Amino acid sequence: MNTVQLRFPAPPEVLWNALPAAVATLGGLTPWYDRPRGTVFFKTGMTFLSWGQNVTAQVSQGTEGSVLTVTTSLKFGLFDWGEGKRLAHRFAAVIAQVAGTTALA
Repeated sequence: MNTVQLRFPAPPEVLWNALPAAVATLGGLTPWYDRPRGTVFFKTGMTFLSWGQNVTAQVSQGTEGSVLTVTTSLKFGLFDWGEGKRLAHRFAAVIAQVAGTTALA
């Protein structure tokens, strides 16, 4: 399991509105949105190099805007060889691009 947490200088609503575009960009399958919790869950498909990942992303209020937490886990297998972390960072990059912001350091 991999977790990436990034802070953004934008309100949570802005990041929430960017979630569907990020899910679509990653080819997310059967996304499930829980607006009251600020959470989306989806799966990625199987490829030549991967059995796919389960992805959970949560948008929450932060001290300087909002916080995006992306957690990935393998659908099948023991080692993801960094795939989950790369996927989480790609997801966050799409969120930033669509929201028109960048993550805080």
